[in-house]
Amino acid sequence: MPYAEEVKRLLFIGAHPDDETFFAAGSFAKYVSEGAAVSIVCATRGQLGKTGDLCSKEELPQVRERELHAAMRALGVSDVELLNYVDKQLSDAPLLQIREQLVHAIRRTRPQVVITFDPYGANQHPDHIAISRYASDAIAAASDARWFPGAGEAHQVQRLLWTPPTMIFKLTPEVDIREQAGFDFLIDTTQWADQKAAAFQAHATQFPGLKKLFFDDPNGQRTFNCEAFRLAWGLRPDILPVEDIFRGIT
Repeated sequence: MPYAEEVKRLLFIGAHPDDETFFAAGSFAKYVSEGAAVSIVCATRGQLGKTGDLCSKEELPQVRERELHAAMRALGVSDVELLNYVDKQLSDAPLLQIREQLVHAIRRTRPQVVITFDPYGANQHPDHIAISRYASDAIAAASDARWFPGAGEAHQVQRLLWTPPTMIFKLTPEVDIREQAGFDFLIDTTQWADQKAAAFQAHATQFPGLKKLFFDDPNGQRTFNCEAFRLAWGLRPDILPVEDIFRGIT
């Protein structure tokens, strides 16, 4: 059932379980607390990731799917859709198939704002790069009723956001991120830091690496208080950076 038109709606399109948590979990919790509808599409089950010695490699896809749902429950997000593509092979996905699936997701959730990876995948991971390309392609197709008429009524996304050019945890404390090009939306997530921590912990198979990067490293700890996004296209606020990804959207 489509969301009411007056509701703020945010869609995240990622490649693996935990992609959504490491750079946008605090924002999800914030906007859910404000009554927004937040939806997640994850293209793979991360079946080639680490097991954390918690399961076998064969069990990992199902375990990571459960972890993703648990992480999103910690943030108050209930709309989670997983596609059935293979980890580290996402660039080989059949184009028409993944286009139709993402168009259907966009038309079903009808977001004003979509978040995904930048064209370099934040860390040049091939799956991140692929999902960035597929998301942009689907956003364009979703607005054209000629594409997949059975996938729902055409919908125009108003703003696409990417990961910033450099992730916050890679910047030294003396860098003023407000002065950095590409840090266009800076979201204060301090109030939701505990929920973000819980989402990280829910990704138990991946948590040893996540803990080292985000909990043990002081730079990583900064991401609990602030999340940053780059404007890819859409309505540009008069002054950047701003503190609300929906600023100026009606």
